[in-house]
Amino acid sequence: MDMGILAEQLKNQKEAQVPQGIIDTITTSDTTKLVKPIRAFMVTAPGNVSVLMNDGSSGIYPGCVAGTQYMGKILRINTTGTTATGIKGLL
Repeated sequence: MDMGILAEQLKNQKEAQVPQGIIDTITTSDTTKLVKPIRAFMVTAPGNVSVLMNDGSSGIYPGCVAGTQYMGKILRINTTGTTATGIKGLL
């Protein structure tokens, strides 16, 4: 395999994983999905974050720490089960 092609593929994969923008603070909801799925989120005050994932599964990210990125293709941040505040979505 041409190393130039491999290097380009690795670069593209890395760029695909890097969030491309920030959504202002997300309003949690147990019924309304986000307008656009997010690739990650951060919190400004620590706690748990309950999510609905793109594949339809749901779960809780326990003990989220302020300033840390939590990755996943997320359709909704649920009100029930979420104790963290100041949640910012990363596109």
